[in-house]
Amino acid sequence: MRSLLPYILILFASACIDRLSFNLEKPIGQGIAISGYISDQPGPYEVKVYSIFDIESKESMKTPVTVRSMELSDNFGHREQLSELSTGIYQTKATGIKGVVGGVYKLRIELFDGKIYESLPDTILPTGSLDSMYFNFTEEYNIVGEKKYGFDVLFDATYNSEVNSQFIWKFNATFQAETEPEKFNGQACFYLEEINRCNFVPPCSGYRNVGTNVNMILEQQYACTCCQCWYTLYNDDLIISDDLFTKTGSLKNVKVRNVPLNQWTLLHKTRVEVGQYSLTKNSFRFWKSIRDQKTAIDNLFQPMTGIITSNFVQISGPPVPAQGIFYATSISNKIKYVKQFELPPDLVYQISLDKPFYGNDCRLLFPNSTIFKPSFWED
Repeated sequence: MRSLLPYILILFASACIDRLSFNLEKPIGQGIAISGYISDQPGPYEVKVYSIFDIESKESMKTPVTVRSMELSDNFGHREQLSELSTGIYQTKATGIKGVVGGVYKLRIELFDGKIYESLPDTILPTGSLDSMYFNFTEEYNIVGEKKYGFDVLFDATYNSEVNSQFIWKFNATFQAETEPEKFNGQACFYLEEINRCNFVPPCSGYRNVGTNVNMILEQQYACTCCQCWYTLYNDDLIISDDLFTKTGSLKNVKVRNVPLNQWTLLHKTRVEVGQYSLTKNSFRFWKSIRDQKTAIDNLFQPMTGIITSNFVQISGPPVPAQGIFYATSISNKIKYVKQFELPPDLVYQISLDKPFYGNDCRLLFPNSTIFKPSFWED
């Protein structure tokens, strides 16, 4: 199970938040995985809970689960019950408990079978400053000889190494796209109970066939629920301070990742964010163990070493492990938008900006998709 955990944790960030039905009477399998944090930025704060199953199981390793209760508390006497936003996804109130530098925070989760887990208390330490984020536009050829465009995302940062020198840098780039599922090409006949009915469009399109199987007449009878999606890219590798630490407390030209420039990412705009997150010794140890395991998995000649740490302890019920982390952090971040007509002039005319077409459910177009507009998105 140890070797699977990095992928489970990576899936936390990419989890689609569409509502899923779940039977509360199902067993939790080999345990639960928990992911979340509180910061010194305004809430709400989010926590995700999934069940963990073994590799032989027919269940998904990313099955969200509902819990009996979830409470966040601090050393100032504040307590708040988190509300379930959708199955397995919990949030605090926007006006509820707030993280402050120096505050100590703990998460308590109770399952329906009586098991109770608590995270180790974690303190918000100062984070320093993410001073700037900037782009370096790129051109390169892919394996079939096509020229591809993109931009490297880089940052400069400073911190006081005498106060704190343990950080993780996170990246995300979000873009919006629309599809036309009513124009589905009919290749999914095998999904239907009636094998001979090939005139099919995804039900989420809102269109229904009011004609015959031979002469299909589509009519929109419901609102489309899969025509508009938002997609998020994340950094490919964990960027933590043991790779970048300097006694001067200054970092320059650190590359996070490359973002493609194409008809999809430029259809509207792409929102790019880089954040510098402070870590305590416990949370730093967790992220380092994840990074080390992932590096070992990707390297044929490096044996897997170390144990994935968890900052959850079980305080009630039959022993079943809880993996993952809930941590407290201070954040310094930068946000920029990339729009098609704000590109360098020599790039604007090289990239095809014709409106792209995809005739299917928008959630199937790219990974890390959601039909719910992110709270930060600006139209």
